[in-house]
Order: sequence, then structure tokens, then C-alpha cells
Amino acid sequence: MKNLTIVLSNGLLAFATIACSAQAGVTTPGHDSNADQVSSAKRQHAGKVTAPVTVELVSSDKTGKKATLPLMLRFKTDRPNVPLRVEYRADAGLFIVTASNAALVSGQDGVATDTPNVRAAVDGVYHLNVFVTVDDRTRAVSIPVIVGNAKQVRKSAGKAMQTPQGESLMILPAQESTH
Repeated sequence: MKNLTIVLSNGLLAFATIACSAQAGVTTPGHDSNADQVSSAKRQHAGKVTAPVTVELVSSDKTGKKATLPLMLRFKTDRPNVPLRVEYRADAGLFIVTASNAALVSGQDGVATDTPNVRAAVDGVYHLNVFVTVDDRTRAVSIPVIVGNAKQVRKSAGKAMQTPQGESLMILPAQESTH
């Protein structure tokens, strides 16, 4: 009888150990737990946080000051029929003539287009900032707009260096803008 009691005790101990392990989220080989699924989901979202869309300037012309300039933009997604919320914001001195917000849906080829119109009071290089939201993720793109005889200056690529701790850094110049 004593042997039977020990066997039952060991059996209960094994059962209790398995139950506690399952409650704590400990997994046995070949089994997934909720904790593993949560950490896996966190890893997936930690990588790509911007909207899965590209923004391209299809056409624009040089224009003089106080003239309206249409900017044809192409929005490319990875699947068809994707709703896109687009917001346009302009640098100081550049004015958006058309609506500053657009609700678009990509076609069967995953492409949507829009043509915001802008105008500047003086010659210069400006930027139209485009914010595209897809599924609560946003991508920001800055489109250069050249008005008049202004020339876009290429930015320096920067300077690579290392910190005393051995971490790599890229020192980039600040963007200057005159208004």
C-alpha cells in the first residue's frame, strides 16, 4: 500500500507540475504558448512600422512664382483595393491650392493617383510633405518643388565616425532653408 501511495503522490506531483507549467506559459517542445505568440507578434510589428505604400512624383513642370503647378503623384501598394488617406502639407511660402486631404483607393494594379496643385509667391525650392495612411500606419514623403530659376542643392552624404564605445554613427548636415 505504501508503494501505491508513493506512485499516486508522484503522479499528483507530476500532474501539479504540468498544470503549473501550463499556467505560467512554459512550453514543452513542439507546443506553442500564448506568451510565445505575443512575443512573436511584437517582433513582427517592431520591424516595419510605416505604411506599405510608395509615393512617386510622376510629372511636374517648372513654373514661375504665383503660377499654379500641378503635381501628379502615384501611390503604389502591394495589393488591390487598398484605402489610402493622404494629407498634404507645404513648406512656408508654398501654398496648396487644391484640397489638403484626399481619400483614395488603389486599383486592381495596386496603384492610385492624385494631382495636388501648389503655388509659391517667390522663386525657390520648397517641399510638399505627403503623409499616406494605410491600416493605421503612416508613411511620410517629402517632394521637392522648384519654382522659377531656383536650383536644388544636393546635400552632402555626411561623415561616418565611431563613438568611444565603438558604435557607428553617420553625421549628417542640417537642412538649411531661407524664407
